[in-house]
Amino acid sequence: MTNVRAFNKILNHQQHLKNQAQMAYQTAVDEFQEVAEKLYLLLQKKEQVEKEYNYYLSSSGTVTTIATHYAFIERIKEKIALVQVELQKKRTMMEHRQQNLTAAHVEVKKIEKIIEKKKLKLVELERYHDMQAMDEVGSRLYFKHGDR
Repeated sequence: MTNVRAFNKILNHQQHLKNQAQMAYQTAVDEFQEVAEKLYLLLQKKEQVEKEYNYYLSSSGTVTTIATHYAFIERIKEKIALVQVELQKKRTMMEHRQQNLTAAHVEVKKIEKIIEKKKLKLVELERYHDMQAMDEVGSRLYFKHGDR
């Protein structure tokens, strides 16, 4: 029984580690989504400014307006490049934390399986002892009363 208690303590510890890994993974997912949304908004903004830029190119827009839009598009492209790098870092972090979570989950399952096997062995051992006790009682009664 002490083995099962020890494994229960180990299981509690592993579940705690798994919960921490789950929280870390969820944080990484949230951060990834935040950066991805930032990138999405920048891409939308770029698309809209490019439409305006093309409109001013096709119409008789002033050179200043066209140059301003072009410069703004270039700044947005630079921001997009920076955000893409940041997004890749967040993706890598999220994948790493997902691997940690998977490993922690596997460890919890291993310990649960060990506990299950230990409990089954204890039940079998208890049955064996009960059967031996029943045999002993039967033998004593037989020898006490003899052949009848």
